[in-house]
Amino acid sequence: MKLIDTHNRTHNYLRISLTDKCNLNCTYCNPSGNSFYGIQNSALLSNEELLRLIKIFVVDFEFTKIRLTGGEPLARNNILDLLESIGKLKSTNPFELGITTNGTFLLDKLESLKGLGLDKLNISLDTLDRLKYKSITGADKIDEVFSSIHKAITLSFSPIKINTVIMKGVNDDEIIEMVTFAIEKNLNIRFIEFMPFQSNGWNDDNYINYEEIKKIVEKKYRLIPIHSHPSEVAKSYAIKGNGGTVSFISSISNHFCGDCNRLRITADGKLKLCLFSPKKNEISLKSLLRSAKYNDADIANVISDSILNKKLKHPEIDELLKLESNNMLQIGG
Repeated sequence: MKLIDTHNRTHNYLRISLTDKCNLNCTYCNPSGNSFYGIQNSALLSNEELLRLIKIFVVDFEFTKIRLTGGEPLARNNILDLLESIGKLKSTNPFELGITTNGTFLLDKLESLKGLGLDKLNISLDTLDRLKYKSITGADKIDEVFSSIHKAITLSFSPIKINTVIMKGVNDDEIIEMVTFAIEKNLNIRFIEFMPFQSNGWNDDNYINYEEIKKIVEKKYRLIPIHSHPSEVAKSYAIKGNGGTVSFISSISNHFCGDCNRLRITADGKLKLCLFSPKKNEISLKSLLRSAKYNDADIANVISDSILNKKLKHPEIDELLKLESNNMLQIGG
């Protein structure tokens, strides 16, 4: 059955955070001083529990898209074993499988990921400059990311999406350069508005909205709109006379809540109806999975009931800045 909320939005896209662990310390995601969220491995969902949940969403609720996130999902132990099991489920219940990664653990896994049925590959890269990369992420890992992108191209992953969070005074001077990089490599560059999360320093001085970013791109390149489904979060454009594409994700300035089709499962097994929903509204699927009282049908009923509590849109910025435990590492973006 379809999973439809009280605002008549059909949900068919699940994002799962596999771990809160990450080897980078990006300023917008994991502020300095919060090295790891600290979830013990025993508190994470096991591969078997994850597969059980995915099966419920795909079979019972007809979900067509699953995306694995983190933290850094490839930092999870036995990640390839999990993907092998998911691949077997895909063979009998087709759905699109994607992963969002920082690219630093990707290089030696790309061929396996391709063989295991990964459909969509998103790689985070906020700068092309080594020193700036180290400043943003806290690590000198840009060569690993470049090597992963190049190998993904040779393995014919398509489209390869590059996620770039733009911060005024940090990397907004590279917007044209990032588009040129996408053209040269035939990539999809996705400019993402800097979003306010717990203690990540968001303010009006370092925030730049998508319209400003788009105007900078259009100073050099002519953008041609690409039609997409209303539930798509990105506004995408072809680049006249060139390969590659440009997308803008306007989570703050022009939210897309009205057509939202996404649900999230946190690294510690909680269902989030919205990226910005408060912790008190999360539902622990892990406790249901680990209770002998709940079979798959019972868990499906809990999920079905919970969707009726989903709000029409996320809170305003001043409320977002006050949210507790609103950390991207655990939520998974």
